[in-house]
Amino acid sequence: MRTRVDWRKLRSRVVAALVVLTLVALAAVSAYTFRAYQSASSDLVVERDRQLAFLSAAHLREEMSKFADELYAVARSPEITQGTVLAKGQAMERAHNRLAVFDGGIVLLDNFGRVKMAVPSRQDIAGADWSDRDFFRQLLTSSQVFLSDIVSDGPGNSEVIVMSVPIIGARGEFEGVLAGMFRIGAPTTSSFYASIVRLRLGQGGNTYVLDGKGRLLYDASWRGLGERTTIPGLPALYGATGAGAQRTRSANGLDVVAAYAPIPGTRWTLVTEDDWASLTSSLRLYGRNLLILLALGILLPPLGVATLVRQQQAQIRERERMEQESRIANLIQQNLLPKQPPSLPAWNLAIHYQPSQTGGRDFYDFSFLPDGRLMIALGKINDRGLAAAHVIATARATLRGGAQRMLSPGEVLECSNTLLHPEVSPDVTLDCLYAILDPEDGRLTHANAALSLPYWCHDDDATPLPATGPSLGSEIEPLYVQGDMMIRTGEKVVFCTNGVLEARNADGEPFGATRMGACLREEATCAQNTVEAVVRALQQFTKRSRTFDDDMTIIVIERISQDQVASGNKDLG
Repeated sequence: MRTRVDWRKLRSRVVAALVVLTLVALAAVSAYTFRAYQSASSDLVVERDRQLAFLSAAHLREEMSKFADELYAVARSPEITQGTVLAKGQAMERAHNRLAVFDGGIVLLDNFGRVKMAVPSRQDIAGADWSDRDFFRQLLTSSQVFLSDIVSDGPGNSEVIVMSVPIIGARGEFEGVLAGMFRIGAPTTSSFYASIVRLRLGQGGNTYVLDGKGRLLYDASWRGLGERTTIPGLPALYGATGAGAQRTRSANGLDVVAAYAPIPGTRWTLVTEDDWASLTSSLRLYGRNLLILLALGILLPPLGVATLVRQQQAQIRERERMEQESRIANLIQQNLLPKQPPSLPAWNLAIHYQPSQTGGRDFYDFSFLPDGRLMIALGKINDRGLAAAHVIATARATLRGGAQRMLSPGEVLECSNTLLHPEVSPDVTLDCLYAILDPEDGRLTHANAALSLPYWCHDDDATPLPATGPSLGSEIEPLYVQGDMMIRTGEKVVFCTNGVLEARNADGEPFGATRMGACLREEATCAQNTVEAVVRALQQFTKRSRTFDDDMTIIVIERISQDQVASGNKDLG
């Protein structure tokens, strides 16, 4: 008799086994992740202490430099560098109060290393040969302040640290050394120890400063000063050239992070010890939270993936909408721009318009007034998209309307501002230059709403035309100052938007008005050549040949002679 297989039970058991295996796998992954977190966080704590030790060593060196400034001030005084022995002694006596931070006294050495005098007076070292001292020998080849290791050159052969600076004569010759001494083991009265305490180093543990021979200059517990010592768990630190840190045991058996770093400009080493439990208290809390997060991680990924998919789809739709809007706005703007400059007898007009990679924000326009004069408008908006295209179209309509009403440039900008002010948001600015050219007599009247100043090229010079005012729509009742000039035969006026002068090179330096003026002064030929010269100068300056970060528009108006007109007509014939 054959046994009947219960497929439902088998299937349930298989599913249960898969669930158990999945849970075991997740538990293993969680355990591995937790251990990796602990290892990484421990490494970060150790690295953090190493960097803090490095910065603290630099701060301690800066604190020591304050004492060196006082020594330098005395060593550079005329009495010390050029005076007689009596004058030097008097100078040192007068400086005694300002050098009181050196509780071990001040010693003056001549250029042979002999002790010339000391304050307070020390007869036991008068005339002594200290040329073999490091604080003298090091300054024979260096003009930097020197901080010595512990030496027995203090009063009564007491142990001191010596800070020395060179004495340089009027002609740069080495005249000697001025040395200030800090006593070792007098923490309650020493400015040297007070300066270390003010830095508040190693607030979570002990702090040491060792000299180049391993002797203890400073100990936060004020024990063993001047004695040779080693820090448990750390390598020999005498003359260490790099910073380091590691987890170890302190002399008291505590679990600490010991970090060390050389103090710049000395042979000293700074060592800090921080309690490991205090450093990692927040990390342990994070570790417990990590376990909870790992449990939640089973459910959150599917939800996160679904949310991410929805966000990506929304971003794609938004990007497509913005691209479509940008294409429409660029199309509107392109349709608003004149296809070619107007033709005027005895005048040459040249235009260069180059939009940026992200679409155009510049606009320009030409329109004949009823009396035959020519309106020239050039502008720039700091916005993009359909809203910017709408503002540009509105501005173009207001400018053309003002031209047909035969208003002056200042009046046109005021009327345009009145209509645009309710239309633009506070963060949108529309800069605009409006000019009227009388082709008969060459009179150019212009007003400027914060656009780059135009240039009048005449007599081998390029002069900015300074009439200006606020951006359109930025103020309720602005005032626009008008400028008026006559363009003579052979002269040109160059208009440009801000993108030309603000084009930057790889170092972030703008092209600027100075380079623009120099380029226009060098190019004295026809209008089209002037445009090409400016474009070449921009390409050479920015190292770009096609695309720029901002729009660039250049308009050149040149008045030519009748001979040039006849020559041009002959060429056309």
